[in-house]
Amino acid sequence: MTPRHHRLLLALLAGPINRESVDTIAGASNGPDEVLKLRRKYGLLVPCVRRGALDRDGHKVEFGIYSLAGTDHARAAELVRAAGRGGAR
Repeated sequence: MTPRHHRLLLALLAGPINRESVDTIAGASNGPDEVLKLRRKYGLLVPCVRRGALDRDGHKVEFGIYSLAGTDHARAAELVRAAGRGGAR
């Protein structure tokens, strides 16, 4: 498991995170690609829900909120534990 994926899984286990936070937490400029890699490599769903908001210029925008699906919590926790033991590669 990469450090990026480890950080993302820890954050997702704590609760939903927005797209911009995914970039910051992962330490990547393309956080959604890191989420895609989590989905593909570990078989996690990690749904993204769109929410409406206004940007700083008052324009209507939609932003994504990532979370773990209910069925993914146990798997994500096990992946994090395994990574701590040097596994989950």
